[in-house]
Amino acid sequence: MGIIGQGRPNGESNFSDEFLFEALTRYVPTQTIDRVLTKTDRQSRRVCKAPAPAVVWLVIAIGLWGDASITSLWRQVVGTLASLWLAAAGRKLPGKSTLSEARSRLGARPLRQLFLATAGASATASTKSARYKGMPLKAMDGQDYTIPDTPANVKAFGKPSTARDGKGIMGAYPQIHTNRLIEVGTRATIEAVIKPQDHNEHPTAPHLLRHCRPGDLVMWDCGFYSYKLIKQAVEQGTFMLGPVPSHVVLEPVRTLADGSYLARIHPTPHDRKHNRNGVIVRVIEYTFDDPARTGHGEKHRLVTTLLDAELYPAHELIVLYHQRWEIEIANDEIVTHQLARRVDLRSLTPTGVVQEMYGILLAHNAIRALMHEAALSIDVDPRTLSFIHAVRVVRETIAVMRSAPTSALPFLYAAMIAKIAEEMLPPRDNRINPRVIKVKMSNWPKKREEHYRAPQPKKSFNDSIVMLK
Repeated sequence: MGIIGQGRPNGESNFSDEFLFEALTRYVPTQTIDRVLTKTDRQSRRVCKAPAPAVVWLVIAIGLWGDASITSLWRQVVGTLASLWLAAAGRKLPGKSTLSEARSRLGARPLRQLFLATAGASATASTKSARYKGMPLKAMDGQDYTIPDTPANVKAFGKPSTARDGKGIMGAYPQIHTNRLIEVGTRATIEAVIKPQDHNEHPTAPHLLRHCRPGDLVMWDCGFYSYKLIKQAVEQGTFMLGPVPSHVVLEPVRTLADGSYLARIHPTPHDRKHNRNGVIVRVIEYTFDDPARTGHGEKHRLVTTLLDAELYPAHELIVLYHQRWEIEIANDEIVTHQLARRVDLRSLTPTGVVQEMYGILLAHNAIRALMHEAALSIDVDPRTLSFIHAVRVVRETIAVMRSAPTSALPFLYAAMIAKIAEEMLPPRDNRINPRVIKVKMSNWPKKREEHYRAPQPKKSFNDSIVMLK
C-alpha cells in the first residue's frame, strides 16, 4: 500500500496505485483491476485527478453507500485523512462534473469484465447448507430496478406499463431487469445479465445455465420453465428443480413409491402426440393443509431431473425448493440495505446504468465473500449472519484501514472478519406475509388494512406439505 493509504499526500503522483479499499482487495485485487483496464483499453495514459483504477473503486463505492453523493464517495476512495491533507495543501478534489466525465470515459465494459473476473462459486466443502447430497445448489431469478427518468434511459430500457379502464398507463420510472444466477449457500452472484424491463427471462436463461457445472442442482421459478432449458440441463449434466405452469400437460409414465411419478416433456404438442423427442422428468404434486398458508388446498407441481425417489425423496425436494427464495433475500439485501434509495440506481445514461449495476453486484459479492469467510471462521451457515451488520462493519473498516499504517492492515482485516461474525440473525419465524403491494401497478392485489394482520400459519412449512397421489 502506498503512502496515500496512510492518509498523507504523495506529492505530484497520479495516485493510481494508491486509490483502493484495503478491506475489499482480497476479493477485488488491484492487479485484476489493472488487467481488466488494460484488456478493455481503459487504463489511464496521463496524470489526472480521477485515474481509471480510482474510478473503478468509485463505482464499487456507489454500491456500498447508496445514498451518498458522488463527491463524498470520492472522499471515501481517496481516504478522509488524505483528502484533508490535499485540501490543506491547496489541491482541490475533483467535482461532480469531473467525476461524471471520468465515469463516462471508463464506460460499462471494464465493470462487466471485472465482475466476470471475480465472480464464481466460492462455497467449499466446509460451507454449511451449500449442497444437497453433494450437489452444489444454484438458483436463477430476475429482479427489476428503477432508474432515473431521463429520455435516454426511457429509450434504452423502457417503463413498465399496465392497462386500466381500457387505457395503457406508464409507470413513473424506467426500469432495468437483471437476471442472475446465484450460489444458494453464500448468496453470491455467479452471473448476471442486464436487460430492458419488458424483456422476459427465457432468452437469458440458457446463458445463465451454462455457468452451472455438471453435478450442480439449479432451482428456478415458473417463469423459467421450458423444454429447451430442461433439455440443456440434461445434456450438460446439471440437475434442475422447479415448478411447472398449470397449462403444461404431464402424463404419468410410471408412479414411484413416494407418490411422485415420471413423465415426458416434449417441445411441441405434435411431438407429444407422436411420443417423440421427449425428455423424462420426475413430477412431484403436493398441496398444503394449513389454511393460513398461501397455496392452501391448491395443487402445486415441481419437476426435476433427479429421477431416483429413494435417493431423493419427494418431501425432501419440496422443502429444498423453498431455498430458491434465497435469491429473493439476496435481491432484498441489495435494494433495501445497499442502495436504500427511492430510485434504486442514480445514473442518467444507459451506459452509466449498466456500469453502476455491475458495480453494485461487485460490492454485494465482496460483502458476501467477507461474510462467507466470517462464517467459516466460526463454523456457521453464512446466511445466518446479518447482512446489514456486515455492510456497516465494512463501511467503518474502509475508513479505518485507509488511515492506518501498512503494518496494521492484517490485524484490522482479521478484526473486521471477527466483527462480522459477531452478529447472528435470530431463527426464522414460521410466518408469511400476504403477496400484495402498497402501490397498485401490477396484477397483484393492492395492500390493504386487513393485510397488516393476516392470519399466520399454525404448522411449519415442512409439516404442512401433503403429497397428492
